[in-house]
Amino acid sequence: MVILINHTPVSDTPRSLNWLYNQYPSLRDGVKNLTNAEAKTVSGAGSLFVSVREYAVTHATDSKISVVGTDNLINNTAVILRNPGTGSILFAHVDRMTSEDLSTMISKLGNPSVLQLHLVGGFADTKNVSESLLTPVLALLHRSPQNMELVTCCVGDACTLLRGGAPWPLVYGVAVYVKNGSMFPAAFTDRGPDMDMRLARTLAGGETVGMLDIYSPDREELKIGPFSYMPMRSVDIWLGQSDDFILQSLTPCPEVVADREAFVRQIRETLRMVKSHPYPSVTLFHSNQSRCYRKDDVSGIWVPLFTNTVTSNNNNNNSFWSPLPYSLQCSTKPEPISHHNTSTPSTTYQDVDLCLNFKQEAATTFLPWQGFQESQVYY
Repeated sequence: MVILINHTPVSDTPRSLNWLYNQYPSLRDGVKNLTNAEAKTVSGAGSLFVSVREYAVTHATDSKISVVGTDNLINNTAVILRNPGTGSILFAHVDRMTSEDLSTMISKLGNPSVLQLHLVGGFADTKNVSESLLTPVLALLHRSPQNMELVTCCVGDACTLLRGGAPWPLVYGVAVYVKNGSMFPAAFTDRGPDMDMRLARTLAGGETVGMLDIYSPDREELKIGPFSYMPMRSVDIWLGQSDDFILQSLTPCPEVVADREAFVRQIRETLRMVKSHPYPSVTLFHSNQSRCYRKDDVSGIWVPLFTNTVTSNNNNNNSFWSPLPYSLQCSTKPEPISHHNTSTPSTTYQDVDLCLNFKQEAATTFLPWQGFQESQVYY
């Protein structure tokens, strides 16, 4: 079983994004359909936001959710699967996933003979970060026993524009109308509750962090956790760093981050969550229970259903989110703030708390993320 394009099986595993477009130029037609659609700002009413390494399944008869999507993709990709027979939709925000992740996700769509597949996001950055993340995902999809018709492939060069000669994401976010499966470029003003702990899962969760199902379509409820992550010994050191250091260290393409101040603010909130709750299975998910929310019929915001007295810092539903495409393995250790030592640290250090392993292309100047190994992404 393989990926299908125009109902024809792709014989070989896609070697690169350029190879895919050269072999199947018709894929660019689907890109035009998406990029020519009117971009929209999505509010909280009737919407479901999917963060990094999360996915959600819903269906056309859902009375609470009419739009599902994500934004700030940058180097990551939205993987959208639709069962054309039932209208059920799976929306995932992916930087990497395992075969077990994919099998579990597909099983929730009923395993039809063919699923419709849409890939959006991951621009052609100069460091080749996006392609290094997406190519293994494409290979995994191609090896799946489930037939998937690739309808939209807005990735790489097709998802890139030039600004002053520099590559820039053409599409930062995408959303899908649940009732008919149509897509449009999107930005979300309401990203839902618990964003700090949701990002803490990937920032400090370690190598085993996989895809997380965040929505129950039968109960029409958002469900966060339960999950755990590792305590961070150096969290106070990171919180003491400058905004620019955090921005440069925790994203490979800081120049294209849409709102840098909001990005850093969200990271600091996430680090404070890790500091305040080093053992979330004890303090956040009492009795190993999910934190469940349901849309209020009047306001459209997520209303908590649990009695847990511990609240997230981000239950205002409008916190900024931007993906961190790897966990931190800096060439230099962030130094504690000191009035007596303002020199630049020079010793090599690997922080096991924020362990970013990332492959970098050759560069002529030093960057904070240089020296990362093969792509491992822990947000």
